[in-house]
Amino acid sequence: MVFNNTEEAEEVVIKENQWSYHYTNTTTAGTKKFFRCNKAKARGKQCDAGIYLLFESTNDKVVLFRTTSDHTHDDIQEKPSRIPTEVKKIVQELFELKLKPKAIIEVLHERGIALPSIHQLNNFLRTIKSTKLGPTSISLGEIEQWCLESSQSIPESDDTPFVASYQIIYDDENENEDIGDGDINENKFRFFITTKRLLQIASRSKKIHADATYKLLWQGFPVLIVGTTDLDRHFHLFGMAVCSNEATQDFRFIFRALQEGLQKLNLEEINPDFLITDGADAIRNAFQDVFGE
Repeated sequence: MVFNNTEEAEEVVIKENQWSYHYTNTTTAGTKKFFRCNKAKARGKQCDAGIYLLFESTNDKVVLFRTTSDHTHDDIQEKPSRIPTEVKKIVQELFELKLKPKAIIEVLHERGIALPSIHQLNNFLRTIKSTKLGPTSISLGEIEQWCLESSQSIPESDDTPFVASYQIIYDDENENEDIGDGDINENKFRFFITTKRLLQIASRSKKIHADATYKLLWQGFPVLIVGTTDLDRHFHLFGMAVCSNEATQDFRFIFRALQEGLQKLNLEEINPDFLITDGADAIRNAFQDVFGE
């Protein structure tokens, strides 16, 4: 079908009420404007039927071409918006085996199971993790409640961790020691975790290592560690802390929390002779405040 101009050609396409613009391709014969069957979704498998308009390069005429294929949009099966329950059970079993999403897809394919999209799979895996491991974020109130419960008693086992000390400071509270933090009007938290065995090691030590490790994070905050080394250069942990900052007040809290833990076990308080750390003034100043020069 040949038209004298673009308007006539596009008017015919519109009147048929079954085509949507798909893409344009430029050739030596002219520009081809392709239309797809609008009974099929734009994203996904397309109907075999289609048309295109050829805008000839040598004149103003427009030619309408049609594919010889019949419409197949009724035969296109839409991917389900949700993963079937039986497939979810299999995915959960594979997740328990610590398989990655790509490996899970491969196993499902090998078993001849209808594959969910990677987006569906990732969403479902996030749901499993949230159910199993708890929410990915935690409020200040939840931290306070957890610290309270974990610090009420000393475990009988030498290797069961507990909270030796903690501080939760809300933005409407003022602490003289925190003046100079630079975040006086912000919520702050600090907690120190250790075990009876680690504190027993600490009570016999004369040197302290202290630093923050950015390879181990909790809720985006670096874990602060304190410990010692032996003559064979092996590191022995006293405990670890998570604080909302890395100022002098935070390391002062850690050193005092270590002493509090020793007191709770009726062990001799540590009186270190040496501090091994980087050049951070906050750690050095906190050490001097708690243990002296």
